[in-house]
This record gives sequence, structure tokens and C-alpha cells, in this order.
Amino acid sequence: MKNIQIIIAFTVGLLLTSAGYSQPNLTDPYQIFKSHYKAIGGVEKLKSVKTAYLEGTTVYDGLKGRFKQWGESPLRYRLEEDFTIISQIEGDNGQFSWIKDTNGKVMIRRDEETIKRRKIKIRLEKFEHLQPNSNFFSLSFEGIQMVEDCQCYVVKMTNRINHDVLWNFFDTKHFLLRKSILKQPDIEIHTLYSDYHEKYGLKIAYYEESDIFPREKKEIIRIEKCLINTDIDNSIFNMPENSAQDFRFQKGNSSENIPFEFVENNIFLKVKIIDDERLWLLDSGASMSVIDKNYADSLGIKSSGNVKGFGFGANFDLHFVTIPSFSVKGVEFQEQKIFSFANLAEKFHEPVCFGILGYDFLSRFVVKIDYADQKFSIYDPINFKYSGNGTIIDAPLKSRTFTVPMTVDNKYSGRWHVDLGSFNTSFHFPFANQNNLLARKGVDRISRGMGGEYMEKTIQFQNLKIGGFVITKPLISVPHKKKSGASLVSELVGNIGNSTLRHFQIYLDYEKQQIILEKGKDFNKNFPRDKSGMLIGRTERDEPKIVFVSSGSPGYRAGFIEGDIIISINLKKLENSSSILQIIRLLRENAGTKHNFVIMRDGETKAIQLILEDPY
Repeated sequence: MKNIQIIIAFTVGLLLTSAGYSQPNLTDPYQIFKSHYKAIGGVEKLKSVKTAYLEGTTVYDGLKGRFKQWGESPLRYRLEEDFTIISQIEGDNGQFSWIKDTNGKVMIRRDEETIKRRKIKIRLEKFEHLQPNSNFFSLSFEGIQMVEDCQCYVVKMTNRINHDVLWNFFDTKHFLLRKSILKQPDIEIHTLYSDYHEKYGLKIAYYEESDIFPREKKEIIRIEKCLINTDIDNSIFNMPENSAQDFRFQKGNSSENIPFEFVENNIFLKVKIIDDERLWLLDSGASMSVIDKNYADSLGIKSSGNVKGFGFGANFDLHFVTIPSFSVKGVEFQEQKIFSFANLAEKFHEPVCFGILGYDFLSRFVVKIDYADQKFSIYDPINFKYSGNGTIIDAPLKSRTFTVPMTVDNKYSGRWHVDLGSFNTSFHFPFANQNNLLARKGVDRISRGMGGEYMEKTIQFQNLKIGGFVITKPLISVPHKKKSGASLVSELVGNIGNSTLRHFQIYLDYEKQQIILEKGKDFNKNFPRDKSGMLIGRTERDEPKIVFVSSGSPGYRAGFIEGDIIISINLKKLENSSSILQIIRLLRENAGTKHNFVIMRDGETKAIQLILEDPY
């Protein structure tokens, strides 16, 4: 969506030129920009714009809504979007950016990249990009290209504050801005501009159409009302209060020691909706909670709308629902707007999971997770005071997920997401590719997420350091290929999942954007790990089967192949209801252990002996 400060002082993105200037042979990027500004009324005219108000329609991912936006120089704005199904408010008070989500939770945006982009916007408002000797900006002429039927100068703008790059496509005849491409490390936004209206002696694009890659998102904006230098109450830019508290503790200001199931490094909590209690996954990496669509339908909760979700391996389709009051032991929530996702339950073999508790649930509390005792506690942040001896780590929220510094092998350093919904710790593809981690020896595996299956390699490193603690011989995964999902993120090193976090007792403080790490009872424990190189799943008839065999692994050398149906292990016949977890645990026994399998392949039975071996 628009940033109103752009319309106040910086024309790229909103303000377009009037006719009458034609210099088709320009190659000096600074002269092209100056001609652009001259054509729309001049820099002094632009600087005289102190406030602006916009109103109109917006379409985002197919959701139709309306927006209102206020702005004041320097760097203050407020944007309200209402799609009926959901609404959102965001802004900047001149000191920091903030956002209020559809369930009323307010968050200050203070991650490193947001702070850097605010610095860039402030300098753009001062037109520092027009100075050839600028210490912050550089312009370069990139030739002439066609935009639809229009011949355009292409001017590239880089900066020395971050890695963002902006390409501007100016009409060679009239110096109109026909297109822009904003390339950030993780996304690329292509925007077309048209339908120019003159306001305050300046021409403004009343129509914008943006495609966002690789998120597969599209946004269309139509301005219906534009007021320049109108009176605006400065208080409108202030960060709003949180909506009325939407939860209630059944006793006191906390609910402590809620038992959870910890299965395959995933945390599952019991959630009750309309007197129906099911297991939900706890996921700090989910920007909004999710319910299985079929389960929601069975409860009479209907889905509507559609947006693209952003998972680790790929993008996927989400819908919106309003769930009635629900509860987790000791705390009750009022109705909430969350996502629904078709066939979510089918993504889980054991246990079957019917929802995901994400940011909108977790962010109301200070959360404590005791992995060793499998206990979950939540506290009202107003009354919470930490008195332990753990390490307090500043962890600014980015995409509503905590980010913390961590170093692997004393050299691979940076900020990582803290992701309770991830069973393992993993590097993002750009960082792994840049540091030649893809070529390191490891064990291949298939992982499954809401975006489908994706290949990754699990590598044993020497150590990782976080919050002053050192974990030796950690297993960290690397995606095989560049995908369209979260593994493409390059502004962070990777995801810290439960394979690392289970060594600790951890507190998540959303209000202060901090996490606290204490050594858990299992800090020095060597957790059992797979010694077969195989992954176990189920057939459509619920039979246990081999779904993947890593090349060169013990399972591969024994002769297993993908699709083998497991009939028996060590003379014990497996029924369709047999637990996959029991099989997985057998594959984690001591190296040298032998297991005798009988499998079904192409209608014939076959005996295979597997000898376990530590692949690392």
C-alpha cells in the first residue's frame, strides 16, 4: 500500500509529470530526474507539500476494500484498510513505525530493516538523491525500455544504507513515471502507474497496479479523493492503544504448567472450540492462527475471502474465518479472525492436528516453554516480572516473529527467526548459497509444510552460540533449491526451531520484544537421531510405507526404495493402525542395531535387513 510521505515530498511512486517536455537523447540520470521534477512543477513546489489525505478503493489478493491515508512531513503517516472480512491500521509517528492487526494487537516495528528504510525515506524527502556527490544515493542510466506502448528512460537508484534497489521508468516524451521496480532482498514489487489527475499544480497517479514476487500477490489501488495541504490533527499519527483485552484468565493473571505433547520436535496444545477439544500446533512463526477448513465446516464455521500464504517451502491459499470463543487450559478467548486452510489435518501423521496457534494467540502474553517437562505457561504481560538468572536477548519482531543473533561454527553469524512451529533449525537458501553450505556433506531428507514438500540436506556443524550458551554438534538443515517460500528470505540467516530450543527453558515476551533463555534440564542431552536415512509415512489405505530414502544411507544400502509398504519388523506384523512413531523410534536406536523388515513392493513381499549407522 502507498506510503503517504512519498506523495508529500518524493514523487517516485505517486506523482507523475505533466506534458510538454521531450528530450529523447538524455543519458544523464540526474538530468532525467531534474527534468521529471521540473515537468511536475519543480522541487520547490514539491517541498511546499506538507500534508496530504488520500481515500479510495483497494484490491489485494482478490480481497476488495477501501483505504484512507493521512500524511505529514517529515515521515508521519496513518493508513487504514478495511476489507470487511479483515481490517488493519498502520502508521508512523515520526519516531517509529507501528501496526495494529485485525484482532486489535498493536506492535512497534523496530527490526533492523524497518529502521534502515525509515532512514532512507527521510533522506528522500530531502531530495538527497539529486546530489551527484551524495554519500547515500547513486543514480545510473540503464538505457531505454518499452513499458507497454511507451518508450521510457530507465534510471536505477541504489543506496548505502541497505540493499534495496529502485528502477524508475520515465516516459521519454513527457517524463511521466510509467513503471517502477523496487527490489528488496526478499521481494520484488513491479508497479504500473496511470490515470493522472492534477492537484495543487502536481500530477498524481490515481491508479496503481502492483505485482509482488515471489509472493504471488497483486495489489490494485484507485484514488477517489486527494487533498493536499489540508488540516490534519497530529494525534492521528500516534500509535493507537491495543483493543480491549480479548482474553480472560480463569484464575489470577496467568495459567501455568499447561501440559503439551512434544512429538517429533513439535509442540501440540489442546484447544477447545464449541465444547470440541482437539490438538493444535504451537507456532511462533505463524503470523495468524489457522484452523483446518474441514474441521471449521464441521463446527458450522464458514470460510470466506482468499489470500496467499507464505510458508517455508512455497506459497499456498488461505481463507478467513471468525471463530467463536475458544479456550486453552486456564484462559478463554473471545471470537477471533483467523485463517482457514484446506486439509491442514492431513499434513500431520501423528498426532492429528486441527489448527495452528500463531502470533494472534501468543502475542497477548509472556510465554514460557519448559521443553524437558513439557509444560507451557502464559502470563499477563502487565503483571509479569522475570526474576530468574537466564540470558535476556533483545529480539525485535520481524513479520511478527522474534529475531535473535546466533553464530554457527564461529563464522556464520546474523539474526535468525525464533520459530516454535519448525521442528528443526535451518539456514535460509540465500545465506547457505552465499556461504557454499550447499556443497557440504550431509543427509538428504524431505520436509513437509503447508506449502507442500521440499528437499533439504541436514548437516552436522561443530557448534552454535546463542545468548552466551554453546551447543555442540548441532544438526542444521539447508534447502536444496531456491523456493518461493520463507526459505528464500535473505534478510535473516535462517530459522531456529525446536531441535535447538529444546535444550532450553524459554520465555517469549512480545510486549518488550525480548526472549529469555535458561538452561533446560536437557541442555547437555544427546537426543536420539535417525540412523537409517529413511522417512516413514502412510499410504492412502493408512499402511506404513517408506516415503523417502537418502542416497548412500543405511536404508539405501540395505535396498529400500520409496513406496515400499512395511508388512512387519522383527517378525511383528504391522497393522494399518500401527504407530509410525514406533517405527521412527526403532530407526533411532544405537548404531549397529539390526532390524529385519518384510516389505511389499509391486505386489510381492521381500525381506530386508537394516543395520543402523550414524550418518554423521
